[in-house]
Amino acid sequence: MPHDDVAPTTRMIAISVALSAMFLLRPSSVRGLSAFAYNNSRCRCLLRTAPIQHSRTEAITKTNGGLVMSMSSSSSTTSDTRKKKSPKKKKASLQRIDKVLADRGVGTRSQTFELAKAKRITMAPYPEAPHEERTRIKGPKEKVPPNAALFLDGNLLPSAAPLLLAYHKPKYVLSVMEDDKKYKDQERKHLGQMLSARYKRCGMHPVGRLDYDTTGLILFSLDGKLTQQLLHPRRGVEKEYVATVQGKVHLEKLRQMLSDGVETTDGTFSAQLLEVTASNGPASVDDEMLWDQESSEEDRAQSDYSGEHSDVRLIVTEGKYRMVRRILANCGHPVVELKRERHGKVILGDLAVGEFRDASDDELEWAESLLK
Repeated sequence: MPHDDVAPTTRMIAISVALSAMFLLRPSSVRGLSAFAYNNSRCRCLLRTAPIQHSRTEAITKTNGGLVMSMSSSSSTTSDTRKKKSPKKKKASLQRIDKVLADRGVGTRSQTFELAKAKRITMAPYPEAPHEERTRIKGPKEKVPPNAALFLDGNLLPSAAPLLLAYHKPKYVLSVMEDDKKYKDQERKHLGQMLSARYKRCGMHPVGRLDYDTTGLILFSLDGKLTQQLLHPRRGVEKEYVATVQGKVHLEKLRQMLSDGVETTDGTFSAQLLEVTASNGPASVDDEMLWDQESSEEDRAQSDYSGEHSDVRLIVTEGKYRMVRRILANCGHPVVELKRERHGKVILGDLAVGEFRDASDDELEWAESLLK
């Protein structure tokens, strides 16, 4: 029978079956479907073994034998055919104005809420902006850049608190923001007395501790996650110390002992020895200030030592309690003075005792890299 005489109903059934095969059968269950042919009064499905990868092209063509519906396989993968989306640039983070004000130490969150609600706050792109360039904040829910120049009743407010502060801790200052109540009568100094009220209201806190009788660099952080990264042993952030020890140190012998690891009651700890130099010994101190509840009988006995001293510069990556003192003592060189001069890429340098400074741009870049 000629092709044109085939009943329309039979032809529609054939096309319907072909379309069902195209859209319902998956590549995982059928290796390849290349042609569906209708010839005269019957339908015939032809399966071929050409594998289907990820994309299929359908085409319906007429042949002299009837209708042929084909599906061609594509050798390209999905990753080749789809356009790769370029990563979107992160927009500058915005924060509620009452939070920004509170973070700057202007007041509590409820106080800054009321200030913004009263529309007493204006914002400008830079601190020296004239009044006509300032924008009035409409309410406490309005969001602004954290580093924007803000004004209260026309007066410039403090800038945003830095992510990181460096402090040169003096001797006999506790590395806590508040001393234990049971020692209140001793009136011991602590870091909470050294940090300004504004920074305390912002939530700045010390990164780790230095012993009561240890001096040198201690960092203050505004970000809890950064603090964790700076202290976690897995990060391996270096801390460099100079220790004045008793006795004449044999450089290579001590270097090997520290490299192999020194056993303590809290475990075995290693250190990297940088150099050893002769020392004039510790500075004279007031014994009444020296002996506190953290001082042991061994510490007291060291005050009677009159022999040679050496300065030992070393690096550790952990911060266990009095760890540097214990590993050097267990190597036969008790520590009589200890000073931290570096934490990661932040260097104490010539920062005066008892003084603060903001982290430099390079130091901030390094600190921010720890958060990535």
